[in-house]
Amino acid sequence: MQTKERVSIQIVEEPKRQELIQTCYGIIGCMQEVHNQLGPGLPEYIYQEALTTELNINGFHVHKELEYHPLYRGQQMKAYLKMDLVVENKIGNIIIECKALSALTEKERYQTFGYLRGTEWPVAILVNFGASPKAQIERYYCENGVIKVF
Repeated sequence: MQTKERVSIQIVEEPKRQELIQTCYGIIGCMQEVHNQLGPGLPEYIYQEALTTELNINGFHVHKELEYHPLYRGQQMKAYLKMDLVVENKIGNIIIECKALSALTEKERYQTFGYLRGTEWPVAILVNFGASPKAQIERYYCENGVIKVF
């Protein structure tokens, strides 16, 4: 996986942007299937493993607990971000942050926003498998330094 490639959604041209959105829909379908099969109430690591399996079954190339060294003033840092899952995509990798809580808070959102800013990858999906009756799923992208929902 090439972690140094930086692609932000604002420079993704329309046909590729639609392809990226369709990929996200496929990932979300996998998330919904995991929640349908397991329901709420399990530890986060169970959902991560199940989602990794479901994504692989559906043809996605996924990395679990990927470590990424962000840049500071053009220099790669020794410190790293450790993301739950990253789905490889030729347009730009997709970050997946998994939670198993009764409800998401700003803390989980800010963590996800930090991953978007730190990697400059185009999309992050925050999923809460602890929600009921459906998994809580939020999609974000960063445009000109501002995090937006889509």
